[in-house]
Amino acid sequence: MNYWIFPVVRQESYDARQIYERRMEDRFWGLSAGARNRKAIRKGDQVAFYIGDPEKAFAGAARLASDFFVLNREEQSKLSHGSPTFTAECGVWLDAISKWEKSRPMAELAPNLTFVTNPLQPWIHLRGGIRQVGENDYVAITTGVTPPEASVQITEKLASQSLFALEAHLEDFIERNWPKISWDAPLELYREEEQTGRQFPAGPWTIDFLAVDRKANEIVVIELKRGQTSDATVGQVRRYINWVRENVAKQNQKVRGIIVANEVDDALRYAARGLPDVSVMTYKVMFSLQAEEI
Repeated sequence: MNYWIFPVVRQESYDARQIYERRMEDRFWGLSAGARNRKAIRKGDQVAFYIGDPEKAFAGAARLASDFFVLNREEQSKLSHGSPTFTAECGVWLDAISKWEKSRPMAELAPNLTFVTNPLQPWIHLRGGIRQVGENDYVAITTGVTPPEASVQITEKLASQSLFALEAHLEDFIERNWPKISWDAPLELYREEEQTGRQFPAGPWTIDFLAVDRKANEIVVIELKRGQTSDATVGQVRRYINWVRENVAKQNQKVRGIIVANEVDDALRYAARGLPDVSVMTYKVMFSLQAEEI
């Protein structure tokens, strides 16, 4: 069984809440023909629904009553409600729908969600369509209770909160200044429909940045070294590289990784040495004051 988050955002004259309410009445959820992870969606999977701006909250849950399927003309006409907003070529049927009386804000749940690596902007992890999560995170979202086996991961995350805050601003800086950054090649942020390359969903995980080197025809996984061991960082990047090879890259397309760290200690140096598809880059934070005449 898989666990998913289906985000809904404002479209045309309908706000996100109105779209969610309509689809719950339909007992159906529309998805694009190229929806990420569509091939992995199965009848019996569990899904939580996330309402975007301005609520930024989870509103309910359901069970999938079908695999991902293509609607026939009669179904398209009935489920469109005469509006382009609700017109869908593909989707899934829903059952066991639970609409919560009180929404659960993402900001309140974020500290207990292991897939959230940016606590200052947790909603960015839900940009760009459906998102797969682990069972522990799904339980935390739908019940508000964190499973005991997830507590160690969450404790480690909270222990490094100051580092996460710095990295959140670093992520923003990198995205805003992408063309000015001297990578080891002319890289572009990867794009897929509404999903940008920042905080790219990789199954139940999230890649900090996914980029494309069009000159070399390569996909590049870029990961900030967070408050974790060098072995864990290198292992994480290798995991992402393999996931991208199987789920994103075209046949025979090379995938490599870049670790961005504040400094390179012996642990990181030895962990990454000898890996032909992983490189390390460092960043420097500069801060200065200038006297002003008053």
